[in-house]
Amino acid sequence: MTPEGLPEELIEALGLYAGTFLVAAISSVVPLVAIEIFLVGVALALAPAVAPLPALVLLAAAGQLAGKLPIYYATRGVAGLSGPHRARLERVRAWVDRGRSKTLVLAASAVFGLPPFSLVATAAGALAIPARTFCLIVFAGRALRFAVLVAAAALAA
Repeated sequence: MTPEGLPEELIEALGLYAGTFLVAAISSVVPLVAIEIFLVGVALALAPAVAPLPALVLLAAAGQLAGKLPIYYATRGVAGLSGPHRARLERVRAWVDRGRSKTLVLAASAVFGLPPFSLVATAAGALAIPARTFCLIVFAGRALRFAVLVAAAALAA
């Protein structure tokens, strides 16, 4: 999507703020939708105005969190499995806990996208990262990621 290709119908129908939230929520579950491209396009289209950009960054982070929460809670249910699946999950948890900080991996993924954020966010529930910790890390990490992208686009415009 080019900056000229802003989804004008979406923004006209919902407004810039609600449209940003919705695109972010959709992009958190549909890999073909990229909130990063949307935000850069908006930042370039709004240049030189920067006043709405902080709100858009926060709405995009909230939308991403809103899209990931149902997945997180669904994978929390995986912990209740029994039999061989339960044993396999416990082995994975033990492997992750050996010298690896689950929250650090989640934070790095939320900010940098490596390891892939969709995979890490999905695994967070099964790996028993507390819901409050998950929400704080995902929101803060995504907000930082989006703030850097939007700032770079605004400076380039």
